[in-house]
Amino acid sequence: MSIKKLYKEALRNKMFMVGLVLFLLIVIIAVFAGSIAPHSYKETDVTKALLAPSSEFPFGTDQYGRCIFSRVIFGSRIALAVGLVVVAVESVIGVALGLIAGYYGGKIDRIILFITDLTWAMPPLIMALAIVTMLGPSLNNVVIAIAVVSWAQFTRIVRTKTQAIKNMPFIEAARAFGESDFNIITRYILPNILSPIIVLTTLALPSAILSTTSLGFLGLGAQPPAPDWGKILSEGIDYIEIAPWISIFPGISIVLTVLGFNLIGEGLRDLLDPRLKV
Repeated sequence: MSIKKLYKEALRNKMFMVGLVLFLLIVIIAVFAGSIAPHSYKETDVTKALLAPSSEFPFGTDQYGRCIFSRVIFGSRIALAVGLVVVAVESVIGVALGLIAGYYGGKIDRIILFITDLTWAMPPLIMALAIVTMLGPSLNNVVIAIAVVSWAQFTRIVRTKTQAIKNMPFIEAARAFGESDFNIITRYILPNILSPIIVLTTLALPSAILSTTSLGFLGLGAQPPAPDWGKILSEGIDYIEIAPWISIFPGISIVLTVLGFNLIGEGLRDLLDPRLKV
């Protein structure tokens, strides 16, 4: 599909366009958080604790008098950065293993497939929780934990696509001309399976963000006073009856962010590889 035709199809895909708008909104908020937020995310004033939403504090304040709006705005940086880093790491691991397994087959394929199926069979969030508990609560450890347990989906898809391509005539021609395995994989196979990889990447982002906020909710992610959405939501549970805004606004932010990435992923799947089933 040409770029021009792809562009026209994208404009007609309402799901993709809505997701793109939400994604761009989150990116703009994260990049310009310092200019958008009216207060510092860690600025406390107990005399203004648990204030309802107002012109000064659009989303109200928490039990320490911190501006919820500012904390949610700055929290978008954590959600976006962690999501992108996690997906980058897990995609590199998963794609590399998938290419090796699919191309070489045999014993190497069986070993990689066994490890992949073992990882796939275990609930990712439970595994991530166990890893972070062992390593200690921190944002870096959350990134490591989620990336380590979430690469299997990339490996399975890439392996299957590689197996379908590796015996095609143009690959056989490359072998006949003496191309090395590395060149064949990187120059001929990888470019031909980029579409499903891109789709998987966009669909993996919301899962990474949800896992990050879930661990933050449990107190294992970014530590105070960092404005992690999961941690803000967790802190608001104790005040849900008298100050529901503490939990409502970070919750809405999580929903909109995850929805945006999901819509982009679904839209890209329709545009690039409608037969892909994740």
